[in-house]
Amino acid sequence: MEGSLRERKKQRTYTATAQAAVRLVAERGMQAVRVEDVCERAEISRSTFFRYFDSKESCFIIGLNRGRLDAVLAALQARPAHEDAFTALCNAFYDITADWRRHREITQLEMRIRAEVPAVQVHSDAERISWENTLATALEPRCADVGEPARALAPRLVAGIVLSAVRLATERWLQEGAARSPAEKYAEAFSAVHAVLERSPGGSERSSAEDGQ
Repeated sequence: MEGSLRERKKQRTYTATAQAAVRLVAERGMQAVRVEDVCERAEISRSTFFRYFDSKESCFIIGLNRGRLDAVLAALQARPAHEDAFTALCNAFYDITADWRRHREITQLEMRIRAEVPAVQVHSDAERISWENTLATALEPRCADVGEPARALAPRLVAGIVLSAVRLATERWLQEGAARSPAEKYAEAFSAVHAVLERSPGGSERSSAEDGQ
């Protein structure tokens, strides 16, 4: 019990510090925020900060994404078992758009700071790879009927493709003002993926051409 209490305390400190970084950056901008500022806001020492994070940029990115991956995983888990990996993950992203207004300001902040601070872009890319790995693991059961050697690659490929589509859709959504749910932009991006796959080697267009020979 003592061990679990200690772990919960560590988790609370980790979360509170990451959230403090996000609030400070939103108020002042990344360049004006120091690690010492985050420590003061979170009421921790500098040494404690560096036990959890390697920089203010990584702390900021972790704070931005806190809980978002868990929401996608929960939505994916809730999808019907008969859905293939690609369909299930696309639908999971649709499902979490219900609370899009709550995340709009955070998403706008992330895009702005990523464009302004190269170090944030680096940590954001690392976070995306972490998402890709985690989602790929969750998708493995839905790829069980894929033949070898594709089975080893399929979950990671699906996760990477869907995340790329979501990223591009989110960028367009923000560029157009983010005045309504991003679901429409997701749909456009996922449809584009379908169109590309259908025209790629092994897709329907090639199959149709071969049938006519």
